[in-house]
Amino acid sequence: MLPIIILPRLIPFLLTPIPRVLIRWNVKDGFTTCGGLRSGTGFTANGEQKGVAVGFWGVGLTFSLPPVMNFYGLAGYALYATVTANQIDHYPPNNPPGITMTDPTDGQDKVPMSTSQLRFSIKDIDGELMSYDVTTNPDIGSGSAGMKPDGIYSIPIHGLESLTQYTWHIQVSDGKDTTEKTMTFTTEPVAPVISDPSPANGEREVSVTQSSLRFSLKDFQGDAMSYTVRTSPDIGSGSGTNVHNGTYTVPVSGLTYGSAYQWFVNATDGAHETHSVFSFSTGYPDMFNPFEYGFHYRKQVTIDHTKVTGDLTDFTILLSTIDNDLRLKAQDDGGDILFMNGPGVSSRLYHEIETYDASSGTLLTWVKVPVLSSSNDTVLYMYYGNPTCADTQYPEKTWDLHYLAVWHLNDAHGAKDSTDNHDATAVVAPGYQTTGKIGYAQMYSGGQYLSIAHPSTMIGLGSISVEAWVKMNSDTTGSVLTDMHDATYSGEAWRFLYVKGGSFLFRLGHSIPSNQEADALATGISPGTWYYFAGTWIDGAKTTIYINGILSAQSASTFTGMINRPDTDAFIGVEHPGSHSSFQNYLNGMADEIRVSNIARSPSWISTSYNTQNDPTGFLLIGPEESAP
Repeated sequence: MLPIIILPRLIPFLLTPIPRVLIRWNVKDGFTTCGGLRSGTGFTANGEQKGVAVGFWGVGLTFSLPPVMNFYGLAGYALYATVTANQIDHYPPNNPPGITMTDPTDGQDKVPMSTSQLRFSIKDIDGELMSYDVTTNPDIGSGSAGMKPDGIYSIPIHGLESLTQYTWHIQVSDGKDTTEKTMTFTTEPVAPVISDPSPANGEREVSVTQSSLRFSLKDFQGDAMSYTVRTSPDIGSGSGTNVHNGTYTVPVSGLTYGSAYQWFVNATDGAHETHSVFSFSTGYPDMFNPFEYGFHYRKQVTIDHTKVTGDLTDFTILLSTIDNDLRLKAQDDGGDILFMNGPGVSSRLYHEIETYDASSGTLLTWVKVPVLSSSNDTVLYMYYGNPTCADTQYPEKTWDLHYLAVWHLNDAHGAKDSTDNHDATAVVAPGYQTTGKIGYAQMYSGGQYLSIAHPSTMIGLGSISVEAWVKMNSDTTGSVLTDMHDATYSGEAWRFLYVKGGSFLFRLGHSIPSNQEADALATGISPGTWYYFAGTWIDGAKTTIYINGILSAQSASTFTGMINRPDTDAFIGVEHPGSHSSFQNYLNGMADEIRVSNIARSPSWISTSYNTQNDPTGFLLIGPEESAP
């Protein structure tokens, strides 16, 4: 820190600075700009960085005034300079590589079964060499290569099946920016096609009075077909010969409540065969007593009304417990765990099991309660001990109709949406699975993110709520969830973003039809601590943000008029992975239980959500086991 000003060493008499063979710097927060005299190119580097310059000729300056400031700078020329930094922008701005042609084209139908390769063209207008990586799903082949110029490339594929949709993903990088493209194609129908099953595949709560199974057959070449149908458990079977395109039925009988069934359809045109397997399960009466339908045990669950800050309807609570009775008496997958709104003859409550460990009886489940009172304890019942019933959970009905997406983030392979609307997929890599606030969560360390394809229902709805549990690793800017609906960054968007300096931001913005932006900025956030964030907005109102169930901040201005133009994907773990480095903002921390709703959730809803998720064992009490009479 002393002396305050350091003058450069000078060559005697000539009084010019002495060239340095090597200088290097390592700073927590710096700014470096470097330009090539001959090339006309350059870069700027911001944030934490390390740098080296060889053959430096110039001056340096240190200015220190503790504890207010401490600066160091240098300016001059060097034979060579390199910087590794938190953020780098190139000049002229780098143009990302392009994917200009694909074969098959995106969405192409009736692709020949003889197709043996996927072809694509890549181009970089800056003339840089590129690398590419291609994957397929279902897996019919993949390939990658590096240091490639503009041109047409291909990967071999094999094992195509008749009338099957395939997805292939191309990722191209020039070393600075990455371009990605996902396409689909469907193969030609050669074998007979089995379609339109009734009951639909996977359908639940089918009536026990169901008297037939129905399906359609079609042969695109017009050949006569034969088919056979069988069921398991056996509720009926059937067959037909020399049939043509049409709908066929098989009589069934003897269905029982709460049972799972499979049915198998085989069809042939004499030269090609096709096979389909469908499943369904029966439900229960509207009102019933589980003890009369094979359940042997139950426990009373009492919700503490003092933890409910306002009367709520169709509210989903968290039940988390380690129960030795479940370990000994429930099915291995917890499929016989059932919730009812009362003892004896009563109504079923829908639930979703996030995790269940049969070896310890550890249960983590979400239960939708029709009416949750803030003045009286709410009582419900958990039944179990039915070794033969079908899985009783129903995730899609566990969340009220205002939820557009519910991501538990409890695995390392993407994120399944419990509402079945918007599954998130790993583009580069998913976050790493780790112990979270609620069960498992995903850890992001910069570079991993999830993509939600064209979520058109998440914007332009007149109101919105976004919820998430977040724990930052460090005080670096990173996005939890972003829906940016314009690839040029000039359209409408909303962002749920951690901001450096202990702040968390909920932002809505658009430039069409007018420039508007509304930021609700909460402060007092520390890395290494879990926080429950909720951002809300109603059209024409201010944006708001809650921390741990308490209103923390509102935007200074109101916001009006989100427009539904689903141009791009939404992202978890990054603000935008495109070429604009200032918009990337990869998350460095953990995320858990992210939700999006198409209404502005009430303060009571948000605070009660925090209470049930933050302390599930304090939110409710599970009583002793009762056996069936």
